[in-house]
Amino acid sequence: MNIPQTKKEDVVEEMHGQLIRDPYRWLEDVESEKVQTWLDEQNKYTRSILDKLPEREKLHEEFQKLFRDESIGLPHPRNGYYFFTKRKADEDLAVLYVKKGLDGDPKVLVDPNKISKEKGFAINLAGYSISKDGSFITYLLSEAANDKANLHVMNVVTGQDLDDVIPGEFYPAIGRWSLDNEGFWYTRRKDDTPKGEEKFHKKVFYHTLGTAFSSDKLIFGENIAKEDWPIAQSTYDGKYLLVTVEISSEPTRRTELYLLNLLYPEKGFVPVVKDIKAETDVEFFGTIHRDFVYIHTNFNAPLWKIQRVAVSDIEKGMDAWETIIPESNNKLIEGFSILKDMLFVLTLENVHSILQEYSLTGEFKKEILFPSLGSSSIVKGESEGEEGFFMFESFVYPPTVFRIDLTTDEVLIYEQQKIAVDTSNIESEQVWYESKDKTRVPMFLIHKKGLKLEGKTPTVLYGYGGFNINITPGFKKAIIPFIQRGGMYAIANIRGGGEFGTAWHMAGTKKQKQNTFDDFIAAAEWLIKNNYTNSNQLAIKGGSNGGLLVGAVMTQRPELIKAVVMAVPVADMLRYHLFHGGRHWIPDYGSSEDKDMFPYLLGYSPYHNVKDGTKYPATFIQTSDQDDRVHPGQSFKMVARLQEASVSDNPIFLRVERKAGHGGAVDISRFINESVDEWGFVIEQLKG
Repeated sequence: MNIPQTKKEDVVEEMHGQLIRDPYRWLEDVESEKVQTWLDEQNKYTRSILDKLPEREKLHEEFQKLFRDESIGLPHPRNGYYFFTKRKADEDLAVLYVKKGLDGDPKVLVDPNKISKEKGFAINLAGYSISKDGSFITYLLSEAANDKANLHVMNVVTGQDLDDVIPGEFYPAIGRWSLDNEGFWYTRRKDDTPKGEEKFHKKVFYHTLGTAFSSDKLIFGENIAKEDWPIAQSTYDGKYLLVTVEISSEPTRRTELYLLNLLYPEKGFVPVVKDIKAETDVEFFGTIHRDFVYIHTNFNAPLWKIQRVAVSDIEKGMDAWETIIPESNNKLIEGFSILKDMLFVLTLENVHSILQEYSLTGEFKKEILFPSLGSSSIVKGESEGEEGFFMFESFVYPPTVFRIDLTTDEVLIYEQQKIAVDTSNIESEQVWYESKDKTRVPMFLIHKKGLKLEGKTPTVLYGYGGFNINITPGFKKAIIPFIQRGGMYAIANIRGGGEFGTAWHMAGTKKQKQNTFDDFIAAAEWLIKNNYTNSNQLAIKGGSNGGLLVGAVMTQRPELIKAVVMAVPVADMLRYHLFHGGRHWIPDYGSSEDKDMFPYLLGYSPYHNVKDGTKYPATFIQTSDQDDRVHPGQSFKMVARLQEASVSDNPIFLRVERKAGHGGAVDISRFINESVDEWGFVIEQLKG
């Protein structure tokens, strides 16, 4: 089937004295009839390619075997009850359960599979919160697997839903319960939000059970900027409410903290951390334990530190803070948790997790040993409980829940995810390479044991490189069929992420964003130079900010790679901030409204740097029609421009998941179909 022809319109906009042509802007109107007609034509073309892939049937069998197994979640103890999610092998979606005692019989609380069957489409559980005594929960249900989820309330004892529902159109967050269970604090947008700004204007409200949400009392955030995002958490003892404000309305992202004494609410919120300015990204995360506020901060500490201050000394300012876990020379402090008399600190060293136990004043106790180099969650449990749980996994070690007995300090496996395939012949290694400016960058390689370096290994290179997000070892079932066929999966830990602290993150933002692309290009060149693969058997893959990454790399170095998998990409850097919550990303990207940033953004924007007459790699662009994080129009415009410009015989096409959000399909049936399409394309393109 021939590539569908996409209509061009003469749209020209002057920006900072320069004329910018945008012939496919009409594709941003994703719900219009003409765009839907265009999508139908694109879908026919896409299926004409994907449905003929020779590996389809075999891959479908393999993915069925891989994903039709039981998945597990981290248990959350409350007052002798344990709340957890689990998806059985024959289910599409994870179910929320509760059981009394570690060995109790599980009781179903929320079954999205049953709800989805009644509705006729997949509805997923998007989060939940539990009251201190375990008798109530709030939970979020999304009808399109996107950020728009309805907030529900359930009486755990009876298993009955209350009439209290906060509609998804207000983008509510999960609630934090008051000690008396009469209501909860939560974040949502205010009622009179202008059209197009539904993901902004977030405030903290208090909902009293049995009342209409429209009468909820505004607790915090009345005068903050529309882009700023307040989140409330109540303390275990019910004495305090701590509000974290994520500020993205300023050139540098930072966070403020405010404290309300719930015993004396008339005194109002007291600033804990406010107006801290810095050249680097300043973020604070805090918790309160036994009348001390503990924070995790990178203020004057690029690799982060942990400090604390007595609640009674907060108004004395930062001079009253004491550092209990100082910044390390070589380890990034990722986070912490406090259970009873123990401070658990999670660090990252050369992109693998280390979990250590300290006293509340910072005295080192011991390191909790892992079965291999991998990734751990923070320890979770009740503030004054007797146990904690954490999840660990690596590229070759499946997700496993460990339980820490706080009375004996014993650490044992609580539950391990069962896997349906043998992965004993798969191994991983970490290598280091030099980027364009001589910066050393690490990269993980996952492949079959005994890999021969003959320069012809089919290879997929993955990257993200943004928003201070760390890409650490994880058990990636979707890559197993590719590896078992002799392929290699590589993950480059490029700048823009947070793997090595604030400086690593900032080196991949704004006018330093090209470092991110250079790091990724250098990874591809290293793999070729060191005889792992060649340009005809190398694909690159990334999603969201990673979609921007591979879009920029393919337009800058199209000859370097054979294929591209670009998921939900940020592709138009001049207009990304005009849709959904895009303005939240300005601290990382900058904005085309800024005359100084405009030429830099234009210089690498994937959509604007597609050149006519170029031989572009085979390109698989995928998005979802209900994505309310990265606007689907970004993908539509990018595929139209590539189809117009490319003169190679390589296919360039668009796959759209219907009734799905930023993460694609959440139900296993559709996820398997997505995986068959994606990996069938990759295997066919890299067969040499």
